[in-house]
This record gives sequence, structure tokens and C-alpha cells, in this order.
Amino acid sequence: MRFRLLNMPFLTKSTKVFPMSLRLLAEILFSRPIHRILLISISALAAFMGLAAAFAQKEFVDSLMGMPLLFPQISAHPLAWLGYGFVALLLNLALLQAVNYIGARESLLMQRRLADRLYQRVLKLQPAQLRGRTVGEVVSIYSTDVPGSTILLEQSMPQGFGILFPLILAPWVLIQLFDLPPLFVGSMLGVVVLINMVLAFRQSRFFFLFKKLAADRIGLVNEWIQNIRTLRILSWMDAFENRIVKVREVETKNRIRMLTNGQTMNAISSSTTFVINVAVVLYMVRHSPQEISPGGLLALLWIVGVFMTRPFRQLPWFFTFVFDGWTSVRRVAGYLSIEPTSFSNQTHHLEQDDSSAANAISIRSLNLRSGP
Repeated sequence: MRFRLLNMPFLTKSTKVFPMSLRLLAEILFSRPIHRILLISISALAAFMGLAAAFAQKEFVDSLMGMPLLFPQISAHPLAWLGYGFVALLLNLALLQAVNYIGARESLLMQRRLADRLYQRVLKLQPAQLRGRTVGEVVSIYSTDVPGSTILLEQSMPQGFGILFPLILAPWVLIQLFDLPPLFVGSMLGVVVLINMVLAFRQSRFFFLFKKLAADRIGLVNEWIQNIRTLRILSWMDAFENRIVKVREVETKNRIRMLTNGQTMNAISSSTTFVINVAVVLYMVRHSPQEISPGGLLALLWIVGVFMTRPFRQLPWFFTFVFDGWTSVRRVAGYLSIEPTSFSNQTHHLEQDDSSAANAISIRSLNLRSGP
């Protein structure tokens, strides 16, 4: 069953919408630069703490086994190394929560700014400029696309740097300390990123369709409520309500596909670390030129199986939120790109187009009487 989506002519005028979308995107990402730098710094420090926990556990096991330590200059009891690992892991989790808090706070501030700007712009627009745009569409922009555009701050930016630094540091550690070939490590990560990008792009299409269908439904329900008496008089209630039901059916089917694709993404991202763990261990057993210590094996499994679990799980949703956030930015920019026209300019334009407009109506022999 096919359903015609909302008619949004401002989305077709890419010559005006696209530059406004880029400016709006730059404002969302780069305003308040100090807070953005703070977010990046904390993300990098969280990644270092996660790796420090792995190396502290390596030193703890190797010191118990009497094996050579990676940091022999640090003289510490085995239990001290265990304590260092616990503190590093605790700091890693605390810093990640701090990153999420900063992202959520910046998102709320940007939502307030965008909502106020959109409100002021809609107030300045003439009714003729809003032709073809329902009240439900305006409500959808406020309720869905303003928060959707700031999801780049709430989710994409914290997740992006939470993924970037582990994806840089972990392969470097695997290559430098465990002598894994760069091609082997890079090919594994490349396949994982490619699969997640494909699934995320598909998920973002479901999200975009979900927002447009929601706008359709809100618009139809709003018209149904406003014109319910007229619809009853004309006996159009059943036909109009059937339109609402059809929209809801299409929306439900899209949500089912969206949830199915999301569960597929979660299943693949959750099993990625297991597959990489097996591949790395098999390579170390069969092709590694050096003998790995028990602590080194624990650190290797910790880096691939624990430290990289969070980035791999967030990777598909990072791409999904980026694609989805961009569609919301374009929809908000569609309204902000409409230039308000004053009433005096419209009147002057009408006078120029139709010189006979002033003499279109003439009244002769008018009599006015008041009373019985």
C-alpha cells in the first residue's frame, strides 16, 4: 500500500535550503567552542583510562607469575596494580558519563535557541507564505525536528569521539605492543565500519520516513478536530477517519521495519567483539613471532573484548543519528530559509501588477437609514 507523503515544497528548493542547512549545522556543532573542546578532551582522557585499566591488569597478572613487566620502573605490589586498574576503569566510566552530561546540556541549550528562532520566524510569515503547510507540519517541526537536529550534540558528538579515540588508540596498541600486522587490524576494522554504515544508512531512512508520516498523521488529526462539525454535516466522517487509519497503518509498518533493522544492528555490533577476539587469538597462536605472557593475553582480550565493546555497539547508532540529525536540520532550515514579506511590500506589489485594482469597486447613490 502506497501513501502520498506531506507536500513540503520548501524541501525542493535546495538552492535556498542547502546553504541554510550548512550554516545551521555549523552553528549546532561549533557554537560554544570551549564546551566542545572540553567534550573532546574528556573523551580522549576516558579512552586513555580504559587502556590504562588493561595494562594495569597485565602488570598484576605478570607480577604474580614472575614475568617481565611492561613498566619495570614502577615498583608496586601486585595488589597495587589491581587497585590502579580499578581506579582507571572507574575514571573511564565517570568520564564517559561526564561526556554524556555535557552533550545533553548543550543539546538542551541549542533546542531552546532553535525553538525561539523558529517561533519568531513563523510569527513574521504571512499566511500566503505558509500555503500548503498544515498546522500539524509546524507542530512536527517543533516537537520532532528541533530535538532531532540537536541529537547531533546529545548523541552523535559524544558517541563520535567516544568511538574515534578507541578506534585510534586500540589498533595502535595492537600493532605496536602485540606485533599484529597493520593490514590485518585495518581490514577487520574496515569491514566492521562498512557493515555498520550500510545498516545505519538504512535505519536513518526509516527514521526520516517515520518523522514525515508522523507529521502527516498530526496534520490529519488536527484537521479532523477543527472541522469535525462540517465533516458530520457532509457525512465525510468515515472517509476522513479512514485516511487517518491508513496513515497509522503505514506508520506502524515502517516502525516494525525500523525495529527489525535496529535489532539486526544490535546483534551484529554485539557479536563483533567475539569474532575479532577469536581472529586475534588465532593469529597470535599461529603467526605471532613473540611469545605472549599470561598478562599480555589478558590485556589483549580486555582491549578487544571489553574496551572495544562500547565503541562497536555505538558505531551503527552513531551513523544513524548523524544521518537522522541531518534530515532534521534540513527540515528546520526549510522554515528558517523562508524570508518574511511585510504587508506594505505586498500591497505595493499588488498595485504595480494591477493598476485598475483601486477602481475595481465603485459605489453610487448610496443611502443609509437607521431605525424602524
